[in-house]
Amino acid sequence: MYSIIFFILGLIFGSFMNVLICRLPYGKSIVYPSSSCQTCGHKIRFYENIPILSYIFLKGRCSSCKTKISIQYPFVELATGFAFLFAYKYFGVSVLTLKMIVFLYLLLVIAFTDFFTSLDSDNFECGVIPVVLTRGGIVLGVILSLMVAPGLKTFLDSLIGILVGGLIIWLPGFIYQLITKKEGMGFGDVELLAMIGAFLGYKPLFLILMLSSIFGTIIGIPVILIKKDRNFPLPFGPFISIATIVYIFYGDFLVNLYLNTMFGG
Repeated sequence: MYSIIFFILGLIFGSFMNVLICRLPYGKSIVYPSSSCQTCGHKIRFYENIPILSYIFLKGRCSSCKTKISIQYPFVELATGFAFLFAYKYFGVSVLTLKMIVFLYLLLVIAFTDFFTSLDSDNFECGVIPVVLTRGGIVLGVILSLMVAPGLKTFLDSLIGILVGGLIIWLPGFIYQLITKKEGMGFGDVELLAMIGAFLGYKPLFLILMLSSIFGTIIGIPVILIKKDRNFPLPFGPFISIATIVYIFYGDFLVNLYLNTMFGG
């Protein structure tokens, strides 16, 4: 029963995530006006906005003009549904689960927003990470960490995590920019790692950065080869978010695997 509840909650919040993805980067209100077809302006009725089911019943098309609805909408809903479900399965029902669900939600909306805006070359040079998500996430990270484990140590861990998370990626980017006169890393990525530090502290940041670089290399090189453009502005935010999600569920396993590989036993 709990599994079903968490999954359905994820679908519902995933539906709202689509609103955030489509509106925040463009400076639009997430409350008004109500959702509508971007082609014909048809206002989406409540029964046309049921996560997953409406997409299936409408056969992936607007009920008015029959324009194809982007697969983004059900994909984001399903991703969020499974994220909530996995959080419950892994952490149970606790304050820690609430913290991790909020954290996963922020990571997903940032990853999807950064990715989809990078495809919108008419409005953006590269992907965009709205500051309201990262800065709000930094505050939430500290508050929720204190709710899970109240005390000065937790507060200091979050604070140090924010500072290390920001500097670990800002400093190399700053040096690169001084040498090459080109921007090496967007400030949204800096704030994203600072937010991750607020939630997890500073210790996991180095592993997360290493994993995100590996994922970026594995995916980025084929993309650059296909695009035939070495300067193609590939957003790094999605890789950071994916690496963090991998760490949340498999961090202990990866650390133990590394230690056993390096030192044996």
